Amino acid sequence: MPHLSKDEQPRANSLNGSPLDETSMLKMLSTMQGRGKCEKIEGLVFDTAQPMFDPKNWKYPIMKNIDSVDLELCAEGFNGIDNVESYLVHMHRHVNRDVSNILSTCEIIANNYSSVRSNGWGGVGSMFSAGYNVGYKGRISSVALSPKMKKMPEQAIDAINNNLFTMGSKFFHEFHGKNVGYEEMLKEQKNLWPKNRFCPKGPACWIVSKDLGNPQHVDADHSRSYAGWFTKKDIQNQSAWFLFPKWGVAIELSNDTWISWDGAQCAHCSSIPHLSDDNHIYSLFTAITKKVFYTADKVNKCEAILSNGKIEFSSLKVRDKVTLRWVPPPQGDQLLANKRALRKYGNKHRRWLHCIVMEVDSDAGTIELRECNKNKRVLPKLLKFEIKNRVIPGWI
Repeated sequence: MPHLSKDEQPRANSLNGSPLDETSMLKMLSTMQGRGKCEKIEGLVFDTAQPMFDPKNWKYPIMKNIDSVDLELCAEGFNGIDNVESYLVHMHRHVNRDVSNILSTCEIIANNYSSVRSNGWGGVGSMFSAGYNVGYKGRISSVALSPKMKKMPEQAIDAINNNLFTMGSKFFHEFHGKNVGYEEMLKEQKNLWPKNRFCPKGPACWIVSKDLGNPQHVDADHSRSYAGWFTKKDIQNQSAWFLFPKWGVAIELSNDTWISWDGAQCAHCSSIPHLSDDNHIYSLFTAITKKVFYTADKVNKCEAILSNGKIEFSSLKVRDKVTLRWVPPPQGDQLLANKRALRKYGNKHRRWLHCIVMEVDSDAGTIELRECNKNKRVLPKLLKFEIKNRVIPGWI
């Protein structure tokens, strides 16, 4: 599929819920540019309920009666000689299959987890992050519990997480052997995951969407994207589509539709779905996010540097940049734990902080550091033996 020129590309027809005519579209697009890392324009969406959007008339409509297709989206400027880069989009779907388990998982996550991507998007519907991500403390960890989940017994939370990770086997079944790199993604995740940390057998990062319609954007992901869409009832009005506007590709969404694409390279979006009150369209999505990849890569590099050589106290100077391996001090019952339990605690909670050397006390053999990450933790002075075991030169 060739990358279309700007004049050929279908244009979004709704801005913050109001219809756009052709003149308004052209005027707006000439003055507004995609903003932020996702290259989106807030509130600019495709909506079948408004004029000027009929995906069935796009260059490449993939209707729900097509059960499988592979598309090659050519990069902009593709000429087959100098630029031969293209991106695979794979779609397949099933009919009349029981997806109640997957649908139930999506409903549970949507009903219990906190929503994400709410500010600055201007779309409709909701998205919910589950599994693992990089939290505000700067380490890979389970997604923070919502206020609702904090009131749940631990067994209920474990049941939700366990059910989520069983979805990995279903995704393996759907994408295995489809030449979309699913097995390679799992292998890469296993290889990059920080050592001495529990690594899930299936995908670690998950997103659930509910009745989502959003602006055209690219994803901040390191790997390809993999997703399935599910509904309780059929969508009668052909309002739910997964779109690649820059290529004129429109994929009609129906229950049990599965798609893999390169979300970091191929701008995409979901049209505004219009469903009956007793019906919803959910998607279950996974990919290795860039945040998780870069955080894991940083941890592994720091651990390798620390194991291969120790920093010398005499080499440190005030204003030097260093990276500190830091673990929050144990509290409560953790203070009484044995060495094995403390080591497990350290492996789970350790993270690497960018710091500046504020003071070097040669007589006492200590240094004082100041954190340069946004948290600005108060750090105790470090002794010489602690420096060798916890500090590496430079910011990694």
